[in-house]
Amino acid sequence: MLAAIAGIAAYGVVAYRDTAIEAFPDVTNIQVNVIAQMPGQAPEEIERQVTIPLERVLNGTPGMIQMRSESLFGLSLIWLTFDDGTDGYRARNIVTEKLQEADLPDGVQPRLAPDDTPLGEIYQYHLVSDRHTPEQIRSEQEWNVSRILRQVGGVADVVNFGGFLKEIHVLVDPSRLLAHGLDLQSLCDAVARTNQNVGGGFLKHGDQELVIRGVGYLRDPHEIGETVLKNEGGTPVTVGDVATLVVSYMPRRGNVGYNDRLDVTEGFVLLRRARTPRRCSRESTKRSGS
Repeated sequence: MLAAIAGIAAYGVVAYRDTAIEAFPDVTNIQVNVIAQMPGQAPEEIERQVTIPLERVLNGTPGMIQMRSESLFGLSLIWLTFDDGTDGYRARNIVTEKLQEADLPDGVQPRLAPDDTPLGEIYQYHLVSDRHTPEQIRSEQEWNVSRILRQVGGVADVVNFGGFLKEIHVLVDPSRLLAHGLDLQSLCDAVARTNQNVGGGFLKHGDQELVIRGVGYLRDPHEIGETVLKNEGGTPVTVGDVATLVVSYMPRRGNVGYNDRLDVTEGFVLLRRARTPRRCSRESTKRSGS
């Protein structure tokens, strides 16, 4: 009797520790969200060229009970709802396979949203600093903080807001471009080709082999200006001869404020579906604090 009582008590303790205790129980259906971007296009063009082709190939997905879509400026969103008994990972695999059949414009790559739920926001934080610019703080958030938080078990994704996304802007002078007989497309192609490494196989050296590789990754903004566009009588014409390079940031449509600070960087940690938020939240707090 004592052994049976001890066993039941131990089982109860383990069950209590493993029970997902949530302030708002997640009763949402199994959903798979498809996101596709086509920058610069109006909602009518997004609907015609992206949303409708995706809907055609996603129709008839096994286990799907509802499909909704929305076409915005440069953005297509499709929500697929499945039966409660459907395995979420199997549904995502089937949707991924069907997306490969869609006939979409060049450059449009549909992808799946993180495997979270509408109630999956478990941690919210912001970064501030008196010694760094909003651009530097956002870079820290993108490259370090988010990467560490994504390593926590049960975290589906980290969504970033605020700050400035660093960019290198090539400001082209049309008159100088025309004087050298060049067009904007040739300049874009040259910049795209120059930022890559290439391999050259092996070179025999006695009993050894030496690996041959060409290093072409851009390490400094000024190296973009040294990219050769064409030769005129043996004199190279570079990007710096027809354009000005400026370290700037991506145009944004809003900012994040906190108390008396008008511009901070903010992050949202999203919980993976069917995971225990209490454990993930505690682990996220430890990781972010360290």
